[in-house]
Amino acid sequence: MSKLKPKNGYLVLRPIEEDETMYGNIIIPDLGKERPELGEVIATSPTYNFHSDQKIPSEFKLGDKVLIPKLGSVRITVDSEEYFICKEQDVYSILVDEDQENELEEEPKIF
Repeated sequence: MSKLKPKNGYLVLRPIEEDETMYGNIIIPDLGKERPELGEVIATSPTYNFHSDQKIPSEFKLGDKVLIPKLGSVRITVDSEEYFICKEQDVYSILVDEDQENELEEEPKIF
């Protein structure tokens, strides 16, 4: 079995399939709707900052559920498993449960 190890600010995500909308026995497709992809972080990497000659740790944790653009990521298949690879800066948002919401910082970090 192969293992993916991202480099320089990339994330490896396992896609999370969304449920289809059904009314009775009829499936309502989401054709024509461009929606972001949903994925779970399974590997991260630090970003190397050339100006300060430091590695900046990833702000994502393993198991985080994130939204990424359909066209901003690469979809690959390794050992018959499908994955997304994208840069940290391409992630739209982390999905947070109401239980975890109290644990998050109230003020965003500004670099």
